[in-house]
Amino acid sequence: MSEVLTITGEEWHALRARHVGGSEIAALFDAQPDYALGLHGLWLVKSGRAPAPEVDNPRTRWGNRLEEAIAYGCAEQEGWKIRKGGHFTDLSCRGLGATLDFVIEGGEEGRSTPGALEIKNVDYRVHKQSWVDGEPPLHILLQLQHQLACSGFTWGAVGELIGGNDLRIYRYEARTKLIAKIRQKVAAFWKSIDEGNEPPVDNSTQTGAILRAMNSPVRDEIADMEGDNELPEICAGLLHAAAKRKEIEREEQGFKNRLIEKLGTAKKARSQGFFISTIVTPEKAPRAALPGEMIPGRKEARRYEIKEANA
Repeated sequence: MSEVLTITGEEWHALRARHVGGSEIAALFDAQPDYALGLHGLWLVKSGRAPAPEVDNPRTRWGNRLEEAIAYGCAEQEGWKIRKGGHFTDLSCRGLGATLDFVIEGGEEGRSTPGALEIKNVDYRVHKQSWVDGEPPLHILLQLQHQLACSGFTWGAVGELIGGNDLRIYRYEARTKLIAKIRQKVAAFWKSIDEGNEPPVDNSTQTGAILRAMNSPVRDEIADMEGDNELPEICAGLLHAAAKRKEIEREEQGFKNRLIEKLGTAKKARSQGFFISTIVTPEKAPRAALPGEMIPGRKEARRYEIKEANA
């Protein structure tokens, strides 16, 4: 392995562009989270046909702001000595690289070798839904093993802060067979780029954003696609999916109507196994507009949060 510590800015982005990173590896296993690039979008970005999407939202911003605090909280809790991680490149596999959050340099009982430390800031609802069976989601497990492949470390840990006050540590050994599979998939990915074998379009929202950007602006024209045998299947599939969505929305509205009837004017309720809260956005009357303005009113809106009583 090779580690670069001081690279930043455009140079770092250029280095990332030449590697499949830890937050990207799940796409090669079709296990990426909803907010991440799918295989098709990743292929377009790494082949240079599309720019990498901007990742700027409250979740990522707060994750970056709190990363160091969480890491040193892990170190204090576990008795570790840690340092900020650099960019590690796996010299045995072209295009396999990762920037580690932190490196555990010492303090782990029974170990004389360093480990990778991946930091996650997670709200309670996401933890409850996605961190099941006492383990992180698959894409995070793949991310850690990817980092171990790049760094050559034999072990690593995921530090998860839940809801701002519940710190949990998940330790893992390097899995030799999985690391070999990661290297195999990364090698095949770059070979597909070399040979121009573009993967099928996937259902990632980020892929959709990339495709819209690549096919803009929309021009006022009619394309003759009568000879395209795949397009009718796409159109039929989209109509079918839209109809299913409407059916599910109607079903959801039916349950919501029944819930409103049951709750009456109560803001909260306990039931057998559930606790229900009503979040009310009050009605807002229209106000007089300034010259050239039109200020509409707003109807009352209600949102319901339902939790299992033992959560």
